Amino acid sequence: MGDFDNNHLFFECYKSFGPGLVGFESILPTNVIVGRNNSGKSALIDLVEFACDSSKAVPPHLHHQNQPSRLVLSSLVERQHISPVFQRSTSGGPLRGNHEAIGNKLIGARMEIELRGNEKRFFAVTPNIDDEFSEGADPKAMYQHVAQHIKNPFEGKLFFKLAAERDIVNEGHLGNLFIEKNGRGFTSTVSQILNRFEHPTDLVADKLLAALNEVFSPDASFTSIDVQQHGENGPWEIFLNETGKGRVGLTHSGSGLKTVLLATAYFLLLPHIKGKELSNFIFAFEELENNLHPALQRRLISFLTEIAKKNGTILFLTTHSNVLIDLFSNDKEAQILHVTQRNGKSGVRRVQTYVENRGVLDDLDVRASDLLQANGIVWVEGPSDRLYFNRWIELISDGELREGRNYQCIFYGGRLLAHLSAAQPDISADDVVKILRINRNALVLVDSDKAKPEDQINGTKERIISEIEKLNGIAWVTQGREVENYLPHPAIQQKFPGAAQAVGQYEDFVEYLDGVEAGAGRRFARNKVMFAEIMIPAITKENIAGQLDLTEQLQRAATAIRRWNGS
Repeated sequence: MGDFDNNHLFFECYKSFGPGLVGFESILPTNVIVGRNNSGKSALIDLVEFACDSSKAVPPHLHHQNQPSRLVLSSLVERQHISPVFQRSTSGGPLRGNHEAIGNKLIGARMEIELRGNEKRFFAVTPNIDDEFSEGADPKAMYQHVAQHIKNPFEGKLFFKLAAERDIVNEGHLGNLFIEKNGRGFTSTVSQILNRFEHPTDLVADKLLAALNEVFSPDASFTSIDVQQHGENGPWEIFLNETGKGRVGLTHSGSGLKTVLLATAYFLLLPHIKGKELSNFIFAFEELENNLHPALQRRLISFLTEIAKKNGTILFLTTHSNVLIDLFSNDKEAQILHVTQRNGKSGVRRVQTYVENRGVLDDLDVRASDLLQANGIVWVEGPSDRLYFNRWIELISDGELREGRNYQCIFYGGRLLAHLSAAQPDISADDVVKILRINRNALVLVDSDKAKPEDQINGTKERIISEIEKLNGIAWVTQGREVENYLPHPAIQQKFPGAAQAVGQYEDFVEYLDGVEAGAGRRFARNKVMFAEIMIPAITKENIAGQLDLTEQLQRAATAIRRWNGS
C-alpha cells in the first residue's frame, strides 16, 4: 500500500454523521462499504473524494445540524517528519536538552491533522512531549511544524466515482474525452477514440472488447465494438456484435451490459484520457450489482480487483449484495465496513468477527437460500480442512480457482455427516439436510478414519459416497486416516525440524506430533485452525506431489469446479 500504510482517514459532522471522528481506520486495496439505503455509505465515498482534493470546502448545507464538518488525517510520526524540526545540532531554547533526542520520542506517535486545503492543522498527538519544553515555550507550535512535513497520501490522486444511477446514451461529440459518474461522455469518448487518428483505437477495439468478453464468458461472446452516427448531424451510438445475436445497439441492450462497459472503461480508458498510470487513480463504484446476475457480479468484481492489485489502484465499493461480502470476507487485501444509522445519526465499523458478519447479513436481509447462488459447494468437516482445501486448489490450479469466486466451502462437522443426504431432494428422508436442495453442484471431503489398511469406512460415509456419485458429484474420502495425513514431510519439517520421518498413512496425527515434540500433539488438537495457518505457507505444489492420492483428487476437484463455472 506504500503511502497509505499507517494512515487513518476520518471526518465528523458531515451529512448524517454527527460529532465524533469516524471513517477508515485503515486503507486497503479493496474497501467494501455495506449498509441499508440512506445509512451513510455514500458519505464515506465523499470523504475519500474530499481527501484527494482537500482544497474543496464542504458546502454548509451538508454540515450536520449546522456544525462545521472536519476532515482529519491520522498518521504515524516518522523520522523524516521530525528531522527538519528537531535538529541534531541544536540544544536548549524551547526544549530541555538536545532537540533531536527529544524529537525522537515522537517517532511512532500518532498525530491527528485537520486537512484544510493546502494547510494541515495539527490538533492532537499521542503521546505528546509537553514536559520536555522549557517554561513559557509553546509545544503546539513545534507539533504544528511537524504536521506540515506529514504527507496526505490521498492528495494528488485522481478520484473517479461511478454512481448507482448510471446509463450509456447516444451522444454527439462533446469535446474533450471524459466519462462522468452517471455515464455521460462515454459514447462520445468511445466514438472519438475509434475515429480520430491521435487516439489508440486498440483501447476500445481490442482491450475494452477483451475485458467485456472476460467478464461475460461463458454467457456471451462479443466479436466487435464500433460506433455509428444517426443521420448526417445526429448522435453517435455504440454497437456490439454478439455471437448468435448479430449487431445490437446499446440503446436496445440491458443496463447490466452498460454497467460492465462503464466499470471496465474506468480502468482502460481513463489512464489514456488523463495521461496517468493506474497507480495514480482511486475508483469508487456504487452498487455495481444493480441488474447483474450473481455470477456476473463475481466475474466483474474479480476482473476489476485483479487489475487494481496489479497496478496499485485503490477501490471503494458500496453494495447491498451478499455476493460481494462473500467474495471479500476472506481476502486479506480487502476490508468490509458496515454503516448503520440509529436515531438519525450514522456510524461505521469494520467487520472482523462472525457476530459482526451475521449482523451485516441480517441488515441486508440475506437468507440461507442465497447459498443457491454459489457456483458450487465444497462440504468440509471444519475450518482447518477448509484452509487446506483452499491452499491445495490454489496450487493445483496455479491460482485460477478461489473460494468465494468459483466455489463456497461449508462446514458439516464430523458427526453431522449422518444428517446429510445427496439423494434427490424429493426422495430423501425429511430428517436430513439435503445437499442438492442447497446447491446441485457438490463436493464432499471426509476423513476415512482408518487406523489400518483393512479397516472399513462407516455406513454413513458409504451412503454419502453412493448417493453423491450417482448424481455426478464428487465424494472424496481421504486415502490416509485424516486430512492432516496429506501434509508433506518438508512442510512439517519447517515447523518441526526434529521430524525425522513423514506422518504415516494411517498414523494418528496427535501421536505423531507428540513423538516429534513433547506436547505438540495436544496443542494441535486444541487449535487445529492455528496449526493449519502455520503450515499452509510451507505447502507447495512440489512437495504435495506424491502425497498419497492428493494430486489425483485435487485434479478431480479442479475439473469439477471448472465445470461448475462453465469453463
